[in-house]
Amino acid sequence: MVFDKFVDIEFGGKKHRLCYPVRRVFDAERQLTDGNIMVMLSKAGDGIPPTLYDMFVIIKYALMGGDPKLTEEEAEELYLEAVAEVPVLEMFRASVDALRKSGVLGSPKKAEAAEA
Repeated sequence: MVFDKFVDIEFGGKKHRLCYPVRRVFDAERQLTDGNIMVMLSKAGDGIPPTLYDMFVIIKYALMGGDPKLTEEEAEELYLEAVAEVPVLEMFRASVDALRKSGVLGSPKKAEAAEA
């Protein structure tokens, strides 16, 4: 068994990985409206949706976590490409799933290693 910390999403005819290593969590929190992922998610749980900007931040850093070679500018371009095909809310939910798998929101799930 290994920890499965990735969420795959497809757009632009390619599969992209979303992931949230701790460094990307810190990067995202520096740009979020409230400066705190937990506050944003708590508000969402209370029926107060995140701003479109906050969703953009969460998605951008999930993309960067999934592909460590991406620069911020490249991740922003990927975001624009993605939302032309995939609804923002769907991308946001997939990014939050990546947060869950990272262990930030609790214990990461164990999964069998997928063969490439």
